[in-house]
Amino acid sequence: MSLYHKLAKPAFDTPFIIVLLVFETALTSIIVQRITYTEIDWIAYMQEVKGYEHGERDYINIRGDTGPLVYPAGFLYLYSWLKSLASGASGASAVDDEFDGSTTPEAIKKIQWVFVVLYVINCAVVLGLYQMVLQITRQRCQSQKIEQTSTLVWAWRIAMGITCLSKRIHSIFVLRLFNDAPAMLLLYISIYLFACCDAWTLGCVAFSLAVSIKMNVLLFAPGLLLLLLQRNGSILGTIKHLSICASVQVILGWPFLSTFPVSYIKKAFEFDRVFFYKWTVNWKFLPEELFISKKWALVLLSCHLGTLALLARKWWNASLAQRGHVKTTEWMCWTNYSGPRLSAEYIIYTMFVSNFIGIAFARTLHYQFYSWYFHSLPMMHWITTNLSGSSSKITHLSLIISIISVFGVEYAFNVYPASETSSMVLQLCHVLLLLKICWSTIPIIEYTEKHKVKKK
Repeated sequence: MSLYHKLAKPAFDTPFIIVLLVFETALTSIIVQRITYTEIDWIAYMQEVKGYEHGERDYINIRGDTGPLVYPAGFLYLYSWLKSLASGASGASAVDDEFDGSTTPEAIKKIQWVFVVLYVINCAVVLGLYQMVLQITRQRCQSQKIEQTSTLVWAWRIAMGITCLSKRIHSIFVLRLFNDAPAMLLLYISIYLFACCDAWTLGCVAFSLAVSIKMNVLLFAPGLLLLLLQRNGSILGTIKHLSICASVQVILGWPFLSTFPVSYIKKAFEFDRVFFYKWTVNWKFLPEELFISKKWALVLLSCHLGTLALLARKWWNASLAQRGHVKTTEWMCWTNYSGPRLSAEYIIYTMFVSNFIGIAFARTLHYQFYSWYFHSLPMMHWITTNLSGSSSKITHLSLIISIISVFGVEYAFNVYPASETSSMVLQLCHVLLLLKICWSTIPIIEYTEKHKVKKK
């Protein structure tokens, strides 16, 4: 047996992940030590937290240098804790001096190390999601007696390695300290709980906590709704889990909902927010007049909702087909009935696709928004390139095109300021993946012993 085939064995899965995590820990540590921090939003965050700590509960009046606060309450609690950690004080009781010392170079460096830890944990969770799909792929190959098992395993390991190679993602986490980073960490934890642990109640809590830090996580909501309907097998069970999500938001937002509810809902979940043309990464080739027009916003919203509807129909039909054309009335009911356990591969893919549809038709993408979907790009490309084990033959050209597409998106997000060329490259890569998603088959939906992820 060659070294290539030997290293593809399950015994080397964990060591491979450990090597990646050690690499990431060393790389992010070097970045923090060697590369100068660039101030963008941290001071504004501290100004907003300061207003909250001084007793302000009207979201309209909680402001920073970048304008009014536009994040839900979870953001305030998290960054209030980071502020006290940075300043060595205890929140509002501290001396009001340069935001309690939280914006000094020494304080910011301290927070950068916190974000190094968050980044490594984020990598571990993401690699755990990929490892689940890799194990399912290996087991499917063995059951179908596919000869290219080693090649498929290494293809997935390449995907895992790619998730550790983004220059912009490292910057977003440890050089910018954006709230996108902790929000996405909680989101990936929620997906892990859904896929690996079948823990839907706890997963919904983690999902709602992510939303409480930044509402972009709501782009995953359509996929989560479909999964809840399928997993619960009943409307009642789905309502229960949605109530959990809503309850977390009410509890966290209660200090503001009980005082200035309209102000909180309007600003914390500002769906009609208008972004500046100069910061857009994805539409720089459009005239500014078109970019800011309401008609263009309606076109994008219609495309977003229409694509979600088409894919929901495709997902639903695939579910009925895989269940032997079970009648809808038998498959979904009002009573508290538990549906079949869903496969990890299907859960992860559905959540990632739901989010990507929102990204593809977003009115604008800023540089930090890259963290919303970078880690999911290899997963979606690999599954739609028949690398999930459903095919006995790998199309190497398709794999190469997928890799080029992923790095095409990376290129676009590393061009500053964005140009017409970089925006067109980004959109072409988005269109390619969107077409692949529309044309590809749906992963196996129901969990079976054959696809069980065994603990090592």
